[in-house]
Formats: sequence, structure tokens, C-alpha cells
Amino acid sequence: MSSTSEPSFQKILTGRHAIHDFDPTVKIDRQELTQMITEATLAPSALNVQPWRIVVIDSPAMKAKIKPLMPNDVHQNETASALIVFFADLQAADNAQFIFDQTKAAGLLPAGVDERYVTMIQTIYQQMSAADLRNSFTLDTALPAMQFMLVARAHGFETGPMTGFDHEKIGSVLGMAPERYVPIIMLAVGKAASAPTESVRLPVTKILSFR
Repeated sequence: MSSTSEPSFQKILTGRHAIHDFDPTVKIDRQELTQMITEATLAPSALNVQPWRIVVIDSPAMKAKIKPLMPNDVHQNETASALIVFFADLQAADNAQFIFDQTKAAGLLPAGVDERYVTMIQTIYQQMSAADLRNSFTLDTALPAMQFMLVARAHGFETGPMTGFDHEKIGSVLGMAPERYVPIIMLAVGKAASAPTESVRLPVTKILSFR
């Protein structure tokens, strides 16, 4: 049971709506933003490769620099406490050894797993086509992005997901090599300044089937 001072998971989940208008006077300190990202990146990924790379934009100078790249979301740029871009790292499999070593040091390796597991992971991704690799890492990276939207609500903030930014230029502006890092989604985060426009979902009977 959650304490009375904390919203229940049901309230966090059902109360989430995309926010477009934030209170520009509210700032989220970097320590709390880091904690929120830490919680969001508990999300799963295929083979635990964790291909996400995350850039938080909270300085006025950088927000101004990327504003031309998000012409349909200028208000979020100007009012949100921070903008967060989730990138998929196409070379994420290079971290397999590091992740293996950390897992081993923590005493979390499953029985029978040894160094050959690292080679297996790297071989799997090396043999993928460029399109399949990108699709796999895009899916993985979307998971902590969604999780962040719920984590933010648990911390008392709201978010607005955005994909209508310049995907071709955002990486270079943020110092993320475009040939390696694929921008997946941008989230605005802060305190809502006005009530969200609520939306409806298809009835579950239209999208669900049992076999």
C-alpha cells in the first residue's frame, strides 16, 4: 500500500495526460532529474543491452538553441522545466562486457552463464541488418521513455511527449553523433500550468482478443 501522501499507481497511470502548457517559474533541480532518470531506466531491454542514451536540456541557452528544431512545440520549449531527448545508441552492444562484469560483481549472474554470453550478445547484434538493429534499439529505448512519464507523475510533475522535432539535426546540436545515436522521442517535463485536454481510448473490446 502506498502512503496517503503518495499517489497510488492507479492514479499515476490513469491521470497521465500530455501537457503542453507548463509553469515556467518551476525548475526541477538536476539531482531530482537524475533520480527520475535512474528510476525510469529500470525499464527492461532485450538482452539487457540498455541502448538508451538520454540528454536533459534545462539551460536557457540550449533550450534557445534547439527551439528552431521544434517549431510545433515552441511553447513547451519556453515553459517546461526541462526537455529530455531519448536516443538509441546503435553501438550499445559494445557495452555487453561492462554490463556482464557489473552483473558478475553484484553476484547476479544466473547459474551457467559465463564470458561466452558476452560474445553471444555481440554476435547477435553484429549479424542483424541495420534496419533490424535500429528497430530493436528503438523499441528498447521507448520503454524508459514511457516509464519516465509515470515516474515524473510520482515525483509530482507532468510530461508531454513530442516527436515533431527535427530528427536530422537534433543530434548534432546536442553533441550526439547522428551516425551512432538515433533520436527516438523528446519529453517536456515540469509543473502543469493548466488542465490537460483529456482524450479517449478505443474500447478494449476493439483491440483485445484471446486465443
